[in-house]
Amino acid sequence: MTTHKQLGANGHQLSIQIAAARAAQAKEKDIAVQRINVAGVGREVSSAYEQLRNAAEYLQEHLLIQNAIRRFFVRNLSFQNNTVISKPIAEELIIELIQAGYIENDTQPVEIIEKLGNIVQKHYGNYWRLKDSGIKASLAQKWTLDLLSVESEKLIIDDTIQSIYIRFAYQHYQSILKKNLFIADKSETANYEASLYVAVYKSLLKSDIASVRFDMQRLYNISDVNIIEYLSFHQNIDSIFESELTEKLTRHINKFGAPLRILKNMVEENDDLSDLLTNSDRFHTAFSDQIQKEYKEANKKLNSGLIKSIIFLIITKSLIGVGVEVPYDMVTIGYILCTPLIINLLAPVVYMAVLRFGLKLPGTANTKAIKLYADNMLYGDQSQINLYPTSKKTKYPVGFKVAFIVMFLLVFGLVTNILMRLQFNIVQGAIFFIFFATASFLGFRLSGFVRELELVTAKSGLIMTLRDFLYMPFILLGQWVSEKYKKVNIVALALDTIIELPLKTVLRLIRQWAEFINEKKDEI
Repeated sequence: MTTHKQLGANGHQLSIQIAAARAAQAKEKDIAVQRINVAGVGREVSSAYEQLRNAAEYLQEHLLIQNAIRRFFVRNLSFQNNTVISKPIAEELIIELIQAGYIENDTQPVEIIEKLGNIVQKHYGNYWRLKDSGIKASLAQKWTLDLLSVESEKLIIDDTIQSIYIRFAYQHYQSILKKNLFIADKSETANYEASLYVAVYKSLLKSDIASVRFDMQRLYNISDVNIIEYLSFHQNIDSIFESELTEKLTRHINKFGAPLRILKNMVEENDDLSDLLTNSDRFHTAFSDQIQKEYKEANKKLNSGLIKSIIFLIITKSLIGVGVEVPYDMVTIGYILCTPLIINLLAPVVYMAVLRFGLKLPGTANTKAIKLYADNMLYGDQSQINLYPTSKKTKYPVGFKVAFIVMFLLVFGLVTNILMRLQFNIVQGAIFFIFFATASFLGFRLSGFVRELELVTAKSGLIMTLRDFLYMPFILLGQWVSEKYKKVNIVALALDTIIELPLKTVLRLIRQWAEFINEKKDEI
């Protein structure tokens, strides 16, 4: 006979808040309002371009709409001359997002245009106030675009449920984590709670600094009346986001966050979760089903992620091949070296495919561990922190670091020797290292879909250890390349300048012309 368990304080609060939020959403849906309808002119072209643009940047899927909004404001706002912001810019944003397929037609109320216009005016005005206060124009622009793009997105897509979940997750980790295991210096104590909140965002929502900036400003109810205090707050956010304390907390939550991630998807997808939580037996059944669903989804993400990664590699490699490799060969030797060109194109792609098929989903032991964790988190005593994985301060011998550096040199030396035997010149060799390292890092990111669902990590055998020995140097190089590529994304910059600006302008003119013709028809 099964005994029903009572929700703990944190779980009870989660249940009540979700029920209230769902009721408010249902009530809002029942209100009859006029919705924005956009004609289908240019929708296929706009949607196809967005898919190409997103492939060139390889962003997390949930950040795509935020990035599209940001690009819109970069194109349509002047950060050199203080211009008057008019109502059409807000309306144009909604139209563009509908045409690109980010939001469905006939879902946004007409009133949203005025609200969005007010948001644009507020943040655009703050940009000039920040600039006048003495900070760099580039930093003021970054903060403005961060806040403007995220607040615009949250106006369009309600995030109430997500905010409730984040508070629950934060309170959970606040109750089970030992502060002294993460704080290395007393000076970090004052920022511990803020760092933990940011770490929850970074690890469980995969949020970028733009999302964190806006949500922290909303959480602390920061006013822009005093621009100096406003400036100081956002400087502090930058510091906390990049701090070592936040990074340590993020690594821990990333490693042991599988139960919270699965619960997050239940919170977002299950309208009846509030009722399920009040009945422990029903919740356990639903949670078990959700775990299996997550395993299947992870498999799908691995396959789609592989395709996206290959497209990204082919696009960037083709452009660099045409722009760098081929001209270099023609200038230095007068003809094209086909073997290095083909290897540089195919090796990273084949390598990615091999990495994908070596990834296995978690097993039964992992499933049991996740279910036990969730049960204790929601229905148990959270003060019993021995039930949860803990972070350990481990000191390794100095010789390990030396061996790690030697490993780098051995692997890169071996690969360089092979490339020289294949008659790679210095440019072709550099391109091989860059793209092979990028493929390694993308493959490592793919494996993250599996790691995110792991609470019990499988022990590595001899073959896996050997693979990691050869694999790790390229992952770290790929991470470095990826960070540099983000800052100067030549492909994305080319698409924005050469294709996006003229394309969006032409589509806007075509749509306006179609509206003009329709009005003339109505006059007949």
